[in-house]
Amino acid sequence: MVSNDIYVEAAEKLGWPGSASCINYLKVLFSPEEGKLLLEFIIPATCAQVAKKLGMNEADLQARLDNFSKKRRLLFHGKTEYVFQLGLHGFFNAIIVSREEDLPPGFWKAYAEFHKEEMLLNLPERIRRTEANPSGIPGSRVVPHRLAIAASPKIKKEDVLWYEDMAQILAREEVISLAPCGCRREFHNCDKPVWTCFHFGEVEKQDANPENSIKRILTYEEALETSDMCEKAGLLHLMGNNADIPKIVLCHCCDDCCSTLTPILATGRLRQFYAPSRFQAVVDEEKCIGCQTCVERCYFNGIMLRPSLTGKKKKAHVLGWNCMGCGACILGCKQGAITFELVRPPEHIPLTQPAQGSLAGVPGFTYIRQETLK
Repeated sequence: MVSNDIYVEAAEKLGWPGSASCINYLKVLFSPEEGKLLLEFIIPATCAQVAKKLGMNEADLQARLDNFSKKRRLLFHGKTEYVFQLGLHGFFNAIIVSREEDLPPGFWKAYAEFHKEEMLLNLPERIRRTEANPSGIPGSRVVPHRLAIAASPKIKKEDVLWYEDMAQILAREEVISLAPCGCRREFHNCDKPVWTCFHFGEVEKQDANPENSIKRILTYEEALETSDMCEKAGLLHLMGNNADIPKIVLCHCCDDCCSTLTPILATGRLRQFYAPSRFQAVVDEEKCIGCQTCVERCYFNGIMLRPSLTGKKKKAHVLGWNCMGCGACILGCKQGAITFELVRPPEHIPLTQPAQGSLAGVPGFTYIRQETLK
């Protein structure tokens, strides 16, 4: 019988030596005997190679590998090779988009405990990488709400670049699927919508486990309707800081649950990680009634109430440096007192993704892209 030491070994090889939360998470996912087999695939290998090494029947091993990869998502796999490594946002092969009945008992509790540790330990290294960024340009950006642009008379259609217009961005995607936000599904810290995560063509082609996925394919019209719903709920469009279509996912984030945005906000280094859009909110004091809805909807402390210049009643005022140009305040204002102004040139958004610091040293960062496997 294989001892529980296999979990200690697995945690170490996966980049989390001595982590109690990682060890507990692994115990929920597989038995010690299964763990010993999974570790044979820390380095990509084929079924035939491992069967020969262990003296196993190849057909029997293939059945086990199918279970590991297609149902339980513990292995990434290509045409012939399999690999046992952690991945981004869900670890292993996107376990968090599995059907609930395919998740082992105790999964969400164990996963949440490990994920919290992962966020805390990765943050200093992410800050280091960002500060070492040779370009000095954030790697991600805020995409303005299209409904906020539509509600801003000063913004002309020709002023809007296609890669900052959600309608045009979605129109360029060949395949769009919708999945629940892993962060809100995990942490439950707010009442924002959960089915908000767009997965695009490249990641869809790489998903080797569609039969046990809860993702659903959307038409363009459904995708745009979902995007508008996210905007009305006050969620953010976040994507790579470049003039290109998203390659993998497009997140719709809040400040309560997001495994990326929430810890970054706590550091006070937001502008190092995220570039604002080219737009900025502006308040018409004559229309503003001081209801504070805009203040409550802003994740960035970008709006405050202050005494009006023309009277004693407090009115909303935009703090330019803090405003990220998302448009959440605009869509929350029933008086129509807030609109966008265009404040940055097209060159504000790089044509290509800014160079980022090395991923070396990030705990547990061993993400494998499907196309790297043979």
